[in-house]
Amino acid sequence: MAKHPNLRTVTTRDRTALKEDGHRMTRFQLVVSLAGRILQSGQMYLNSALREKQLGSAEANILMFLYTHGDGVRQEDIVAGVDVSKPAVSRTIMSLVKKGYVKRVHNQDDKRSYTILLTEKARKEEAFIQKHYEDLVVAASSGIPEAKIEEFVEIFRRVADNLDAYRKSKFGR
Repeated sequence: MAKHPNLRTVTTRDRTALKEDGHRMTRFQLVVSLAGRILQSGQMYLNSALREKQLGSAEANILMFLYTHGDGVRQEDIVAGVDVSKPAVSRTIMSLVKKGYVKRVHNQDDKRSYTILLTEKARKEEAFIQKHYEDLVVAASSGIPEAKIEEFVEIFRRVADNLDAYRKSKFGR
């Protein structure tokens, strides 16, 4: 199995060094904690803002993916695009179907897979949903210079890539 070029196996010596350098570990744990808080706050905001449309943040994330990537997207592409498990995406899509926001039809090229189509109801609510996402981004980035935002994005991308590579090296998926 190929290893990520910037990743190596964590050794006993590494663990000892991390214990000795508790400050570094504590700071990174703080980053992880803050990232969780950011996600939780964003979800809570979206859940409250979209309640009147009977939508939750998970449903809105899938609708935003469809608004951004076009209508008629394969369900597997949504799973990859929103980086959520297949069962969670399937449950969320079924909820959107029940609420009348999307249709789920068999893919013409592969009858085992589904294509997800936006309904007129979803199109009608697109501006409302996108506005709340824009408001969330504006609130989150308030007072932060663009250069710092870019640096933040690059650091978090690197952390995500490192963790993806580490997980794959350990578990093959």
